[in-house]
This record gives sequence, C-alpha cells and structure tokens, in this order.
Amino acid sequence: MSATRSRPKSGMAETESDPESYALLDSGGGRVLEKLGTLVSSRASHAAWWRRKLPGGEWRKAVDLKRDVKEPMKLRIGSVRFILSPQGGVRGLAPELEEEWERVSAACVTFAEQQRRPARVLNLFGGAGGFTLAAAQAGAAVAHVDASADAIKRARDHAAINTLANRDIRWVVDDPVKFAQRERTQTTRYDLIVIDPHTPKDAKRGFEIERDLGALLGTVSGLLSDKPIGVIVCCRQGVVSPTTLQHLMRQEFSVFGGRVESGEILLTGEAGVPEVPFGTLARWLKMV
Repeated sequence: MSATRSRPKSGMAETESDPESYALLDSGGGRVLEKLGTLVSSRASHAAWWRRKLPGGEWRKAVDLKRDVKEPMKLRIGSVRFILSPQGGVRGLAPELEEEWERVSAACVTFAEQQRRPARVLNLFGGAGGFTLAAAQAGAAVAHVDASADAIKRARDHAAINTLANRDIRWVVDDPVKFAQRERTQTTRYDLIVIDPHTPKDAKRGFEIERDLGALLGTVSGLLSDKPIGVIVCCRQGVVSPTTLQHLMRQEFSVFGGRVESGEILLTGEAGVPEVPFGTLARWLKMV
C-alpha cells in the first residue's frame, strides 16, 4: 500500500516568509488549522477527531474566510499558485494532492526525456486545475475536462497566474464520462490519465463511484498511448477502500503490465502535526 500526502514543511520560518504559501498548522477536534498566505483559518474535517496539538489561543487566531476576507487572494500550494475565493474556500483547491501533483510533474519530465516528446495528459474532472498546471509546468500537453463552465474559467485564471496561459492546454467544458466515450472514436491517445471525480452543484446527474467508476476505467483503457505513463484515480468524495480501487485498477490495466499502488490521500503539515485523511487513491503505473 502507498499513500500520497502533502510534503511536511521544513519549518514555520520558511512558510512564514512566503506571503502566499499554504501550510497545515494543526488538526483535531473535527477541524484543521491552516496557514493561507498571511492568514490563519480553520475548516471542518470529519476525520480529524483526535486531540489538537496547539493551544486554544492559536486556534482562536483563525479568521472566517466568508465573513472577514472581502477579496480573492493568491495562494501557493507547492509549486502551483491559485486564486482563493472567500466563498469557495480552500477545499476545492485540494492541498492534500500537492505531492501527487509533484509526482505527475516529475513523471512528465522523465517521459519527455525518454521519449523525446512532451507527455500527453488527460485530466478528467479537472476542477481547480492542480494536476493540469503541474503537468503543464513540466511541459506536457494537457486536455482539461470539467462539466462546469465556471470551474473551467477558474482553472484558466489559475493557469494565467502561473504564466501557463500560452501552454498547450485544451480546455473542455463537457461531461467527463461522455467526453472519454467520444474520445475513443478519435485518434488522440494519452500517456497519462487522471480521474478525480466530483459532481458540480448544478449537474443533473452526478457521478457515483460505485456505479460509474468501473465503466469509466474501461473507457479510458482505450485512450492510452502505446507507451503510457499510467492512470491515477483519486476518490475524495464518499468512502471507498484503497483495496477496492486496487482491484478495479488491476481488473482493467493488468493486461498492459506495470504495477498498481493504492492508499490514502493524506494532508500533512508541520512536523508533529497529525496527518489528515482526505480520501483514497490508486495508481496504475506502466512507465517505471
């Protein structure tokens, strides 16, 4: 089993010196305490029901984003910069996936060195764009698909503040499942495919992991190039066992060789801060 986690920071001095950086400061009592640039804020986390490390005075420094922050602010999570909306909060930016973004970026660099061409990445349910921007930073060509036009606009804004607006990113407003089905009839194939399912609030029919994920994995198996990096699945909504994801991935991709890893998605902060589970993931990796 393997978990992904946001990398522990080397110390508060480093993060305090960066007015845009993100850090997990503490967790427990059903909440997480986070540094959001120059602010400290807390949000609910149902999995964090252990005792807190920091005293109550530190937690009382937290501001209410919706009440106290009037304008959007820039926030850097790892190497990726975002625009944090007070109304949207940090949850949609997915800081718990920071290390997974780093893995994708590194894999795309290695692929380009070995294959002498940029990696082609398909990001289904692209959301705020963390995976897309990490891949683009590594020189990959990315297709970013999301059913929400508003989400696509936000992701494009994030690309702009990362100076990636002119990179090879195809922004697609479409149902990710239907897009993948249609894409199989086309000639484009992808070296790396990322699936991070979520359902927009205005969606008529939501994506249900138990009902829809198996079929989607079968669809994307036909979208892989002849020299693939792999497929990554993140499940941050609902409760799915890493073992279940591992079996599903093996079922669809073992015919291609490679290996399957699975584990928890963990948000990790300063040394000594209890890491917080935010879902499960699985990776099928062909290029090793």
